[in-house]
Amino acid sequence: MDWVEDRETIGLALDQSLELTVRAPMSATLADVEDVLESRREWLLEKLYGLAEQAEPPYPKEFLSGEKLPYRGREYHLDVVEADVPEPHLSFDGTEFTLCVHGRDAAADHVSVRRKRQAVVDWYVRRAAAELPARSPRFESQLGLADVSIEIEVGTLDGRWGEYDDGIVRLHWRLLLAPVRIHAYVLVHELAHAVHDDHSDAFWNTVGTVIPDYEDSREWLRLNGNTLRI
Repeated sequence: MDWVEDRETIGLALDQSLELTVRAPMSATLADVEDVLESRREWLLEKLYGLAEQAEPPYPKEFLSGEKLPYRGREYHLDVVEADVPEPHLSFDGTEFTLCVHGRDAAADHVSVRRKRQAVVDWYVRRAAAELPARSPRFESQLGLADVSIEIEVGTLDGRWGEYDDGIVRLHWRLLLAPVRIHAYVLVHELAHAVHDDHSDAFWNTVGTVIPDYEDSREWLRLNGNTLRI
């Protein structure tokens, strides 16, 4: 347990390594912290159980032929070929990924792996930026947002799959690794915040009008979100 004294009230946070951080004011006593821990006992147990259930992140890739890359919930074979290219470049033909590399990047040393990984990530970011926003208009119509100005952005988010902020929906590019139904859930979830600020019953009812089984998708993300990595 890590105790950080940097706030006016006592707060608890539990990360994916199951390390508990307690943030408390300088004036807090050990007894104060123990009282908070006791009051949050059920929350801690539920959180610990949930994190322990989560799937482990995938083993780091070296981006060599024979490995597989995830896309829309499926795994596809990766073929690495040497070509006259200045930088590694990834392409996908619907059945297989091909990573073209210069001879100097064919090995699995640290620099080559980093360069190949960047090319792979760049492909996913471009693909996500093309695919994910294109699904929004249908959901906006279903949610009664056809006359509301909504902008969809795709990028990297810190600790979140999506967020809504004043007419802008931001989605994490790594969603493209998940099944299509997960894309839909996260997109509808964020669009619903154009109507409801918080996660009230009304909010979840709105999500449920478009994604009736949203609880299954939410649970899938909780258990498998760690695996959506390159």
